[in-house]
Amino acid sequence: MASSSKSLETKKRPHILTIAGSDSSGGAGIQADLKTIEAFGCYGSSVLTGLTAQNTKGVQGVHEVPAEFVTQQFKSVVTDDYPKCIKLGMLTNSSIIRALALELKQWDTINVLDPVMISTSGHALLPEDAIEAMKELYPLVDYFTPNIPEAIKLTGYSTTSQSKLNLEQMIELAKLTNTKTGAFTVLLKGGHTSISRREVLDIKNREKGDYDIVWEEGDDDLDTIEVLSLYSAYKQIPKSEEEQLVVDVLVNKGEVVALFVGKKIDSKNTHGTGCTLSTAIACAYATESREVPDFNLRMFKKAISYTKTAIASSYPFGQGHGPLNHAHLSVKRALPPPTKYNPHPFVSHLIQSNLPLWKSYVKHPFVVQLGKGTLPKECFEHYIKQDYHYLKHYARAHALGAYKANSFEDIKAFTDIAGHIARESEMHVNYCKSFGIDLPTLESTPESAPCAAYARYVIDIGTQGDILDLYMSVASCLIGYGEVGLWLQKQVEVGEATLEGNLYRKWMEDYSGKDFLGAVERGIENLERRIAEDPPTEARLARLTAIWHECVRLESAFWDMGLNLIK
Repeated sequence: MASSSKSLETKKRPHILTIAGSDSSGGAGIQADLKTIEAFGCYGSSVLTGLTAQNTKGVQGVHEVPAEFVTQQFKSVVTDDYPKCIKLGMLTNSSIIRALALELKQWDTINVLDPVMISTSGHALLPEDAIEAMKELYPLVDYFTPNIPEAIKLTGYSTTSQSKLNLEQMIELAKLTNTKTGAFTVLLKGGHTSISRREVLDIKNREKGDYDIVWEEGDDDLDTIEVLSLYSAYKQIPKSEEEQLVVDVLVNKGEVVALFVGKKIDSKNTHGTGCTLSTAIACAYATESREVPDFNLRMFKKAISYTKTAIASSYPFGQGHGPLNHAHLSVKRALPPPTKYNPHPFVSHLIQSNLPLWKSYVKHPFVVQLGKGTLPKECFEHYIKQDYHYLKHYARAHALGAYKANSFEDIKAFTDIAGHIARESEMHVNYCKSFGIDLPTLESTPESAPCAAYARYVIDIGTQGDILDLYMSVASCLIGYGEVGLWLQKQVEVGEATLEGNLYRKWMEDYSGKDFLGAVERGIENLERRIAEDPPTEARLARLTAIWHECVRLESAFWDMGLNLIK
């Protein structure tokens, strides 16, 4: 009976103590920290070092808390419930810093320090004697999170511009900061500069795996998916903006551990970003399992991802630099909603969920040979006949979608593609005519097993499932052929494929042409709209992803069918 009642006891939350100043506007300091702690499912306590009169436009006044009272607050908290982690933010003056250093020496806690020395706009937030006093604190710090101006100030790093550091300089600065402060681990925040993708890839190739490069999307290959770049252009995201990357450099004991790479978010709602990230690191430390070998990477990625999503999903507040959306984790979503920063989260997820399978489809040997013009004619003839049959089933699936649709947008989506399928079928008929195959011969050609298997799966899913299942069953064909057309176009540009004298030139131009790619753009937009309107649960997302994987596999088998003629 005792063990049964014990199992019903409420589970204790990890205790995170934040030592920082108060922000009357609620976007930074203690307020941002406690919001972040709650979002991570931890319990937050606080020690105030100062009160500020501020809003989104700036700080109008600061009232410093006496060091003795800061110490009293600290002792009151830690002697009652020992914190899992301590986050230190704005420490106001040298007296407070020295008093806290004496206290922390007596406690074996995990300490995260956000120095709060220089603001995003470049204003000094700590007097010189307080910066000097910080030296007593650094050896007690497990995780130190300076921005670039703060790291330059601490190290005396020589540079002509704080906002124009390249990636090599950032890495050098991060290592120097780690060495000079003696903090155990340093995460140099890269928000004050922009790094090009080429710089990251050059470093990656040069270092040859000496440290991890953690891409925000999960894999840098995702940004080479041509249909996603096309869709970003369709949504009018300038290329220069796409190339704006933020790189955070993680260094431990003077050695680079990892680079965390993600797109720069175009937002003025960045008030409290440093406070939020450092607190998220403390929370991630307290909630992540330290039994996994990549604990540090998982911890920092989780904290960085939380902070960037909080910026991307922020909403207007005040007349200046607004706060982050700290509560975004409280809305349980299997996927984030589309934003300018990430316009295609659902399609990105589908492709990223099994990149090797996707590549085996869109970069299949059949496609490679077709692009080079070396694909045997009989292989292509067999494929085009079967694809003509498949398109008839594909059209039926879209008709079923229009029938099942309960909104004007869904009806329009399915009828729009149906019209394109008719033009695509006509293209196949004309191809066959050019090969001496008339329509009666084409119609009488038996369906192959791969064609019948794929068609049956699509129709079965469409009949038994709901409209989202149906969207999934037809998406890989549309998006995949768009990727094939764009990828072959790129291959022509780099000399790995050719149009001149290629028997399959028209096929390549049709699938990289304006008409088909317009259908791909609209198809991705419809998918993202549908998912945003009806966000899936984890289980629902898993089902949709499984349908996508099976269709991609069946598409790849379709290419196999063509090549199998010459084996």
